[in-house]
Amino acid sequence: MCHRQLRFIKSTGCGHLTFTGETNIDCRSRHCHLSTAHPSSCGSPRAPCNCKRYYGQPQRITTNEVSSPLES
Repeated sequence: MCHRQLRFIKSTGCGHLTFTGETNIDCRSRHCHLSTAHPSSCGSPRAPCNCKRYYGQPQRITTNEVSSPLES
């Protein structure tokens, strides 16, 4: 299932996460409407496409850790 990678910077003092960006990850499944592998011809007027149309749980990635100003 397609999902998002969320990138954060973490404060070592309080553990607060600051969002810095996101990347969409393609699952490459024909049965996922969000995937580039999903055929554009899927479904018809009588039987519309019922493939998955939602992202799975995001993957949270801490890219850096910084000390907070209050730690000094």
